Amino acid sequence: MAIAHGGINGPFSGKVGTVVGYTLNGQQVMRMVGRRKRPFTALELLNQAKMRAVSKFLAPIKPFVKFGYQREAPPGSRVGAFQLAQSYVWKNAIVVNDGGEVFVDPAKVLISRGTLAPPLNATVELEDTRFTIRWEQSDGARGDDRLMFLLYDGGTFRHFQEIGAERKAGMESKEISWLRFAENPIHVYAAFRDTFFDRISDSVHCGVLTPA
Repeated sequence: MAIAHGGINGPFSGKVGTVVGYTLNGQQVMRMVGRRKRPFTALELLNQAKMRAVSKFLAPIKPFVKFGYQREAPPGSRVGAFQLAQSYVWKNAIVVNDGGEVFVDPAKVLISRGTLAPPLNATVELEDTRFTIRWEQSDGARGDDRLMFLLYDGGTFRHFQEIGAERKAGMESKEISWLRFAENPIHVYAAFRDTFFDRISDSVHCGVLTPA
């Protein structure tokens, strides 16, 4: 069943026959659905595997990725922030190995996009449950930009901090007690934010934490 908004000639939400209507970023969108009668080609199957890999990697960090890409999706755009992130990972971070397995290379993922200078030559280290991110100063960048970072193991383990140390500090060190329970390598992403003008940088992959 579909609900008509504004009469028979207005937009609708729901399903009518093989057409589904919904609202995306304030615009009414329609798409076709239905059963497929011919088998999928090898390329179509590969694309499906790529989309599953992208969705599996990004779904657990969707709120953080939407935050990081929100400035790339202007109001009224038909493509949302999360869809832009999916598109970037699809185009830049998908790997197909010799056995035909499809997976996301975490080191090639961007969790944010923007115009600020990103952390320069960022590194990360772990000592017990304290991790430390270090970076070098970028010429011309504002020293009071604030660090934003994400720790993620590609599954259920994730930690996001929206506002961290200032750029001019050159480092961020933080104790996270639950790191001792992590079983898989943890990828660390960092970016800078200008909280006054609401700007952000591309993220960088700082490295991998390997819990003892």
